[in-house]
Amino acid sequence: MRIGELSRLTGVSVRAIRHYDGLGLLISRREDNRYRVFGPDDVERVRLIQLFLSVGFRLEEIREYGPCWQGDASVTQTIPADQVAAFYGRKVAQIDRQLAALHTLRTQLKEQMDRLPNAD
Repeated sequence: MRIGELSRLTGVSVRAIRHYDGLGLLISRREDNRYRVFGPDDVERVRLIQLFLSVGFRLEEIREYGPCWQGDASVTQTIPADQVAAFYGRKVAQIDRQLAALHTLRTQLKEQMDRLPNAD
């Protein structure tokens, strides 16, 4: 599929997809007319990139460790297991802090809603 279709299917801008491709997060091939072409797996890969970004991952982290999440054994062999484990531990702790903050905010919003007069 071309970049416009990938953008439409994922809701991610063409500009961002070009950036991800340039960083090596996506691997496109070029048609004879020089248009980028992506495979069907790239829809899920872009969604995964967006998920990681939404919880605070940096693009460099996604690029470095992303293949590990996708089961690329060649990458997991080049990154020491203790380094991967430490990175995962830091990210889990970060996500736990975000979950706690979201839970607190949700509780406060619910309390405020409960204090509002009923709208009939």
